[in-house]
Amino acid sequence: MNRRTFLHRLGGWMIGGWLAGSPFRLLARPAESMPLVRLYPVMGTLVRFEVYHPDRAAARDAVRQASALLFEVHRQMSVQEPASMLSRWNASPSGAELVLPALTRQAVAEALRWREITAGRFDPTVGAAVAAWQQGRTPLPQPARQVEVVGEGRFRKWAPVALDLGGSAKGWAVDQAVAVLQQAGCTAGLVNAGGDLRVFGAPPGTSAWQIGIRHPLRPDEVLVTVALRDGALATSGDYEPAGSTLVDPRDLRRVRLEGSVTVWAPTCGAADALATALAVDPDPHWLPDPAGALVARRSAEGLRVQTYRWSFASCCNQTKKYP
Repeated sequence: MNRRTFLHRLGGWMIGGWLAGSPFRLLARPAESMPLVRLYPVMGTLVRFEVYHPDRAAARDAVRQASALLFEVHRQMSVQEPASMLSRWNASPSGAELVLPALTRQAVAEALRWREITAGRFDPTVGAAVAAWQQGRTPLPQPARQVEVVGEGRFRKWAPVALDLGGSAKGWAVDQAVAVLQQAGCTAGLVNAGGDLRVFGAPPGTSAWQIGIRHPLRPDEVLVTVALRDGALATSGDYEPAGSTLVDPRDLRRVRLEGSVTVWAPTCGAADALATALAVDPDPHWLPDPAGALVARRSAEGLRVQTYRWSFASCCNQTKKYP
């Protein structure tokens, strides 16, 4: 599911103050705050690491390990790489059974779990439908039985469906990278993979990370500011390039969100999958607890912003109009 790429330009790590390739802006922090910052072009975006550790060398080692994990996720799961495990799965015939490596296995299982939680609003098996729309064809109905877990690390493909983890794997990978940083003793950190961001702890001298969310109609402006200490944000919407395709898995219709949705959740994998699902069904009241959302939709009067379980941000849990 090609939810979003959020690539403005990757020529620098900041573009007009925005984190490159991202709908998020990291706002000012105390001058004494000196994080280790590293950027890596991986998973179709520019991933930014910002970490604090009492030992600078240990911080560098931790970021190297975390970034290596992201490159491995890309190698195994990118549908743009013909040799990836996911591409091999998609090319296999119906009835085929594959043993997946641990990373891919965990990511697929997590994506299938979110399909159940979202009641089908998110579904990693719509890859063939996305491809059909991109080729100008109407997708064929999908059979009810598609993918089955048949044993430890083994999955069976019951229909000619294509898996696309683009709507969940990036956020899930960010969570794995954060776990590496925390296990290495980092006291605070930020990992931002385009539209998928997770933080832990807080920069020295602060109580939280200050994150600005981009205005979908005025991309140089901040729509709302979030004070985030431990948690994740994922955004989907009008930041997408013109060629991107969003499909409602429930009826395979091609849909377009006139605005943007941002989801807060404790983990980035949750925020990523839920933002994908919310772009399909923008009424946030179906979101599972404790996730919250900010839905910004275009209207004749401007931008109508609705928030749900969003009390930690600089706007209230109500509907507002923005010019």
